[in-house]
Amino acid sequence: MKDLKAAFILALCIGLVVLVSTAHCSINSKKSNTTCFLPEGCVTQYTENPLMYQMGKIAEASNVDGNLNIRFQPTGTYALYDESILFCGLPVDMFRNAGNVIVLTYKRQASHLVGGVGCHDLVHVNEVK
Repeated sequence: MKDLKAAFILALCIGLVVLVSTAHCSINSKKSNTTCFLPEGCVTQYTENPLMYQMGKIAEASNVDGNLNIRFQPTGTYALYDESILFCGLPVDMFRNAGNVIVLTYKRQASHLVGGVGCHDLVHVNEVK
């Protein structure tokens, strides 16, 4: 009887060791960045702003493989300074009725590469009055 009891306890301990060594679990699951309990419905949350903002004037615009390349002169910089921004596609309709000084809002992370240069998705073009 003692041998049977000892064998049962030994088998139980071995079974427990095997179970613990093969169990792979996490107590802190990856949380989604979407909240769906708000009255507005599901809202994506983030800790960093995914958008970029530039205020200034357009110096030149060109078509690069079906994408819009803008040479932009930011406000507050000297006259010869400019930045080139490549936007995915040809969103020229967003620039209609835009004045001299505008604010460009576009996604910070490039969507894909065009000739080795990242192109950005344009979100808004707002006129500064």
